[in-house]
Amino acid sequence: MYKKLSNVKLKSGEDMDIGVVTAPDQDFADRMMDVLNHKGDPWLIHVERALKGDIKELETRFYIGHLDGHVIANIMTVEYNRTGILGHVFTRPEHRRKGACSLVMDYQMDDFRKHGGGVLLLGTGYDSPAYWIYHAHGFRSMSEGSGFMRYATDSDFEEEHFTSGNVEVVDVAWKHWPVLNVLTSVPGIEIMRSLSMGLYGIANFEGGFLRFMKSLENDDRKKAKLMESEYGAVVGCITLNPDERWHGEVYMLDMFLHDNFISGYDKLVESIDMPDGKIQCYVDATSPDEKIKALEKTGFKQEAVMKNQFMWNDKPFDVLLYSKFK
Repeated sequence: MYKKLSNVKLKSGEDMDIGVVTAPDQDFADRMMDVLNHKGDPWLIHVERALKGDIKELETRFYIGHLDGHVIANIMTVEYNRTGILGHVFTRPEHRRKGACSLVMDYQMDDFRKHGGGVLLLGTGYDSPAYWIYHAHGFRSMSEGSGFMRYATDSDFEEEHFTSGNVEVVDVAWKHWPVLNVLTSVPGIEIMRSLSMGLYGIANFEGGFLRFMKSLENDDRKKAKLMESEYGAVVGCITLNPDERWHGEVYMLDMFLHDNFISGYDKLVESIDMPDGKIQCYVDATSPDEKIKALEKTGFKQEAVMKNQFMWNDKPFDVLLYSKFK
């Protein structure tokens, strides 16, 4: 569905229409795929499926500027449960330096606030021209010197979002893209959250989620579950992946939880069907006792201690290796 938001004048003097395409939309599908074709795989998997209507619950919006029916600028948001990711910011080369994208963003941010959005996350190069455009619209770095940025309509959004409550373990779905990214964006007790997905500390999982979804669809040996609160927040994640570094049946188990929900480790680890073979879980020294106890209850035993295995903020950290044979 397309909705016109305004007509504006570019620096060139041309009149540009600004509107929003809310997926699914077959009428705009070809035009959106054309303007975003440069993104390639795996980004276009989501764009194509969203426009066709194959992705449910996740809200996908394309804020566009167009001249004479031709889309010249785009900003995409994906949203669920008041959380969102902003991406695919693009202006066609022949229309750059006209202020098109900045004007589109004015209306996109206004619309986000109007329809009740809570937090938007994005990734860009720190101190780049794009960084300062986002900064002017209210985005701020998640950590010093980072291009991972956050905008919130409520200063205490994450505090309310991660309110303690009942939880359930669920299958991974497209709607979880922004809410899982919110989980990885907040600091926690643990530093190394997922070795297989490279999640350490505050991390942007925008692109990682797309590769994550693609791998789950293409390899039935890979397994994953999420823990979801009664308020719709993703508060935990567990994955099981073949460890291709070794010959034979060796798997890597990763799991992490928000600090308010660490009592849920038992439930999280029990949700995964363990295959035959050797299963290993690398746990950094900052992990809570609840994680260790959950592993031990399900048959994992400490196999090794790797001293000073990784550095974080100029400080070395040990890693404990827990293993299970089945």
